[in-house]
Amino acid sequence: MAVKENTQQKGLSNPAALALASSPAGQEAIAGAVKSTVSIAKITLAVVATAAIGYIAYSLYKKRFIKLGTNPQLDPANVNTAQAKAKAEAIYQAMLGFGADVDVVAEQLAGLNYNGWVEVYNAFGKRRGSIPGTSEMDLVEWLNDQFSGSKMETLRFILPGLF
Repeated sequence: MAVKENTQQKGLSNPAALALASSPAGQEAIAGAVKSTVSIAKITLAVVATAAIGYIAYSLYKKRFIKLGTNPQLDPANVNTAQAKAKAEAIYQAMLGFGADVDVVAEQLAGLNYNGWVEVYNAFGKRRGSIPGTSEMDLVEWLNDQFSGSKMETLRFILPGLF
């Protein structure tokens, strides 16, 4: 009984497996298995690393903000950069948190021409919501997220055809 327990504790309890593992052919087979395992591990690591880099690159690409260009054939923007930033911030504050204020948003959008809208849109950029874990959205996505129905129609009446 003591011999059996001692053999099981050491690992190889099958005499045939022990003989095979200690023979030159067995040593060669073990070395080949180790070499194959290392090779497969390297390939797996390379595939996982490539997939991770690809995912990160795709995420950065998808989350980027693409600025709109002004239309030189239309009237120049009727707001300067500082005014556009102030309007964008006021719109953001009106929509941030619970209960978006459509009146403040409408007041900020009122009177903008197309190129003025572009300046405000670009100044707004992409912004994160107040709820943790929400994705960043541009101004049009924020408007569509915060308002619907008659409130959205009110905003579309102020700037027709833009969102």
